[in-house]
Amino acid sequence: MRFYRINMYIDMECKEDEESQNTRKSRKLIDRTFAESIAAKSEEYAEKIADKGYLFLGCTTQALCVFGMIIRENMDVEKYMNNYPNHTHIGVNEIDIRETTLNDFVQLLNEADRNGYIYDDYEVLREYELTELIRPNHRGGRISYSEDMIKVRNREAICLSAKTYFTKETFIPELDRIFTKTNRKKVYGHPVDYLIETDDERTQTGMIQLLLQALYSVGRIENRRYCTLDVEPDMNFSKRAAEALYKSCVGGTVIVDFYTYEEDDDDLAHGEYSFMEDLCSIIKRHCCDVLTVLCLPRECKNLKAKIFENTGKCTFVEIKESLAVDDEAVMYLKRRAKEYKVRTDKQLLQSIEKGNGYLTPDLNAIFDEWYSRKLKNTIYSQYKDFSDAKVEFIKRKPKGAAFDELESMIGLTSAKNVIYQALDSYKAQKIFKDKGMMEDTSCNHMIFTGNPGTAKTTVARLFARILKDNEVLSRGHIIEVGRGDLVGKYVGWTAQIIKKRFKDAIGGILFIDEAYSLVDDRNGSFGDEAINTIVQEMENHRDDVIVIFAGYPDKMEGFLDKNPGLRSRIAHYIHFEDYNSDELCQIAEFIASQKGLELDDGARKKIKIIMDNAREQADFGNGRFVRNVIEKAKMAQNCRLVRMDYDSVTIDDVKRICAEDIVIPMNESKKTNHRIGFAV
Repeated sequence: MRFYRINMYIDMECKEDEESQNTRKSRKLIDRTFAESIAAKSEEYAEKIADKGYLFLGCTTQALCVFGMIIRENMDVEKYMNNYPNHTHIGVNEIDIRETTLNDFVQLLNEADRNGYIYDDYEVLREYELTELIRPNHRGGRISYSEDMIKVRNREAICLSAKTYFTKETFIPELDRIFTKTNRKKVYGHPVDYLIETDDERTQTGMIQLLLQALYSVGRIENRRYCTLDVEPDMNFSKRAAEALYKSCVGGTVIVDFYTYEEDDDDLAHGEYSFMEDLCSIIKRHCCDVLTVLCLPRECKNLKAKIFENTGKCTFVEIKESLAVDDEAVMYLKRRAKEYKVRTDKQLLQSIEKGNGYLTPDLNAIFDEWYSRKLKNTIYSQYKDFSDAKVEFIKRKPKGAAFDELESMIGLTSAKNVIYQALDSYKAQKIFKDKGMMEDTSCNHMIFTGNPGTAKTTVARLFARILKDNEVLSRGHIIEVGRGDLVGKYVGWTAQIIKKRFKDAIGGILFIDEAYSLVDDRNGSFGDEAINTIVQEMENHRDDVIVIFAGYPDKMEGFLDKNPGLRSRIAHYIHFEDYNSDELCQIAEFIASQKGLELDDGARKKIKIIMDNAREQADFGNGRFVRNVIEKAKMAQNCRLVRMDYDSVTIDDVKRICAEDIVIPMNESKKTNHRIGFAV
């Protein structure tokens, strides 16, 4: 199927003779009458090709009539239109026939409908089965496609351009096969379809254009128009629209672009490309009348296997991008420099290491970085003292109030280091993406161990906010759960509850406190169901949920032993140490300052004694114990102040905590191995 825009330049002398036979009507009315006459004669002339196509008048100007034409099968359009003046008795000076896109054709058709030159544009679209492309029913899915036209070039120009790409091992031999002379003059179909494999968008576009130019130049494809169908995971694919697209491209080409595809062993298994069978069945059905070019990234063995499995009788020629080594890589950089009319230097050329292989994206990144520096430091040297955005980004400290709060907290060195690593990893992927660093979607599930009051829950909450503030997590919320929030009343309920909790935590953190309580000395079905479901969901949501298990170190070891897959899914183990006496005193001062209070020297000394003794107590509460001491001190201070003469109380008195306000706990028993409490 082909679409045409035909510009017909009318012989104005013929038109003026017709005008002189009329009374003095306005030129506009004469133009309208003349146009309606042309439209009627064109409709009559179109009946000659009713089984092959359709011709209509779209619009007119003073001396120009613009026609639209669609043909179902190959015919001599030029011969047909050259006979038009003789049949319609309309004087014509020139006829310009150009193949065009479906979009342009439809615009002409709409204009013809508005002008009253045709009865109904929708009926024409329906007759040629184009309604699914122009007015799709989105409830049945959709497709995203674009159109372009093949530029006509000769063999010499095509082969010269082909040598500039790193595909000589597969593409140059195919060009030789395409240009091999045969005795066949008529197009009989496509012996092969094509697979283009590259990670560089520029290379992909160039290969498509050169391939189609070569095939068109030898008559292997009839249509200059070709369509690119964009394919994405989980797209609401419309089989009807895709079939309509292929029918509109009979005699031409469809490019199926999987450029956004990322190889993952689970992608095809879990249905992200569930429409592949439908798409491949269409490709297979049209393998003789529509050329298909599949565009894939270099690493796509699973996708290729799926395509080959479902396109049985089709044969594909694979065009692959190869590595550029030594002189070939250097020549590529020199060509890029020539495009920008700049001279290369040692710094650029020495960036190619001898014996190393480079892909096109790697070389483009090398050149772009060099050229950016050259512009700033040499060509426009007045800007050489300015730092580029990436340097400023590297220097920039993590942002947000949550990060500042974490920084101000006492101790927690291990926890802080893990958070810094997570932020630096994210920053590195953004900074060095153009140098070939791959995006790492490795899991960040964690275990927090430590005694009560060591800030496990506080750090988890801050961690979620920090990752949100720095654009690592999309939502940055935290879902805090324990055994009672995860285990159902009956067998089978637990799995559904846990899946719901993971779904709620997408874009944030799922914090499971005292996780070992799920299986505490119990080997029953409830605990097994819980831990098995958690392990499964940790893997399913490794990219969008961070799971943090919290509790005592010894019990956590037993918990990890309950399921062999659990330990391997934990990326970070963070132990929250008990605070020493000096850290506890610093925490006391910090908590007091948050309440607008200050400790005097006597209070500090007394607190130091209390903390030294408290650390020997059983079930010592760490930060929680310190908070209780300060809160009791504030209450004692309040009682002391209300018993003083109001006029004698100063602002400093209101802020000051004295030694007499500090209460020494009476239960100072020695620490034992037995612990009671819950983790924070």
